[in-house]
Amino acid sequence: MKSNPEVRWTANNILEDAISCQKHLTNLYNSACVEASTPVIRDDFLNILMDSHQLHQDLFAVMERRGLYMPQGATPQDVTQAWQKFSSQHTF
Repeated sequence: MKSNPEVRWTANNILEDAISCQKHLTNLYNSACVEASTPVIRDDFLNILMDSHQLHQDLFAVMERRGLYMPQGATPQDVTQAWQKFSSQHTF
């Protein structure tokens, strides 16, 4: 495979790609847990899933320290509006 000399990977690009991949892997491992055919296999996937969550948290912390991943907090009004919107959709 030839490398493209015009592609410049920075630490920020690598972290963004890593956290995106980690989110995807976490979803895949979660599906594997649900689909596991034996308790032993499910437990193995659960352990991998927990490791995956920890790695995601570690990446998030690094990105947050670098100012790359700064989620905004919700105001009490935002929370109330979201609760009203989604609670009206759930009829049991």
